[in-house]
Amino acid sequence: MKNLKIGNISLNNNIFLAPMAGITDSPLRILAKQGGAGLVYTEMISAKALLYNNEKTNKLLKISNQERPIAAQIFGGDIHSVTNAAIKLRDMGIDIIDINLGCPVKKVTKTGAGIALLSNERLIAKILEKVVKSVDIPVTIKIRIGLFPGQNIATSIIKIAQNSGIKMVVIHARAASQGHSGKPDLKLFAEACLTAKIPIIGNGGITDEKTASDFLNIPNCSGIMVGRVAIGNYLIFKRLEDFFNNRKTSTIPSKEEKMDWLKQHVNCSIKHYGEKKGLIIMRKLTNYYIRDLPNATKIRDMFNTMTTISDFNKLIKIIKL
Repeated sequence: MKNLKIGNISLNNNIFLAPMAGITDSPLRILAKQGGAGLVYTEMISAKALLYNNEKTNKLLKISNQERPIAAQIFGGDIHSVTNAAIKLRDMGIDIIDINLGCPVKKVTKTGAGIALLSNERLIAKILEKVVKSVDIPVTIKIRIGLFPGQNIATSIIKIAQNSGIKMVVIHARAASQGHSGKPDLKLFAEACLTAKIPIIGNGGITDEKTASDFLNIPNCSGIMVGRVAIGNYLIFKRLEDFFNNRKTSTIPSKEEKMDWLKQHVNCSIKHYGEKKGLIIMRKLTNYYIRDLPNATKIRDMFNTMTTISDFNKLIKIIKL
């Protein structure tokens, strides 16, 4: 695997954890780093909310040195808010700033951000140029291959990014209209990579060695980004690195290993948020750990009523693997 460099930031490998709203908080990022992720991202953050000093947004940016290097992903639809949010992030000690140009969620697009920006290349160029000139840390972008299947917007956006001083582009190789379903369009992704002069990272549907290889075998693809498959499966980063370095194939995590990761995750969450809130935050993630267990529904229902670590420890003892 490549020891990728983004601007002046050196990474241990080129396998990244994707930014996921409501999921990639500090506890999960720490676990991903333990599992070998070369780069982790904050949850997607509203540029305007950051500038308004929104308390909830500020909490999303609480990071530890265990997570570094870390990229903060922001979204916004105007030059002023995105630029000033980038400056604030730089001042807060963020290592890399990532601008989202690919989110299809309505609450993002209605602000003129995410994929809504992809139809206005002139504005994209102005935003990227201004942000790059305003901060002295690497700036990257994350985009979709197109708005609908068969469309390739990425090639032209990469050219704009390169001319603006952007250091890396992550391409989700599914069209925006597909959301997170369907196969990535590797043919269009290959076309977008063809003339790229900066690192291009592949994203979308990567779950194992085969799907990772599909991207990394494409010329000019510099790395890959994985998402929800990493939850409870944090060693996927080291597993993929071993495969590409040594052709060594490892087994997927056992039920016992997933339970060990769940214990670590709960403890990290409690340390970060406090006991009660830490357990409440974990409720939305529990299913990733227990869905293959007997009586998963009953276990989840019990977890959703917990407020103390003592309750959690009692449940762990009665879970049958």
